[in-house]
Amino acid sequence: MVRRAAHWPAVAAAAVAWDAWLELNLYTRQPWLGLIMAAAILRGRGLTSHLLPLAAGFKQSRFRPQGREGILEKLEGFCAVLEEAIAISHKDLDRLMLARDLMERVTKQCRSNSKLPNLVDLFLSRPLVTLPLGAKLLQVSPKAVDLMLAQLSGARPRELTGRSRYRAWGIV
Repeated sequence: MVRRAAHWPAVAAAAVAWDAWLELNLYTRQPWLGLIMAAAILRGRGLTSHLLPLAAGFKQSRFRPQGREGILEKLEGFCAVLEEAIAISHKDLDRLMLARDLMERVTKQCRSNSKLPNLVDLFLSRPLVTLPLGAKLLQVSPKAVDLMLAQLSGARPRELTGRSRYRAWGIV
């Protein structure tokens, strides 16, 4: 089905591929795999630069495939799922932009050879950052990463673990 829909518009091809996945019923306990395949088709066609969270969009939408819908209802349902996924992505992007702006206010006051802006970029590019990971990627000591985190003060990302030994931060 994916090869047959290769010349179709990206959204229609993704909807048909997802419908074919549901019809095949390969993994009954993992129906979200079909949505990942549909998101990969959208990404492969250049519609997005990342995988849309279609599974989260499916949870938010009211469309539930019953198996007796026509192709038009399935396409409309997939479009509803796609709209919800885009809304979720937009909220995530707004959250990341706000966090970036807050952290960039702090980095404007640092020296030109500081690694603090690189730490900010690291937080924006990864969902979870630990001291050893930051030290490895920034090529500094873990203590330096800890001091940079203290330098961020109010703009610091949230600590996710709540532990004193294995701490991890992320923008939530």
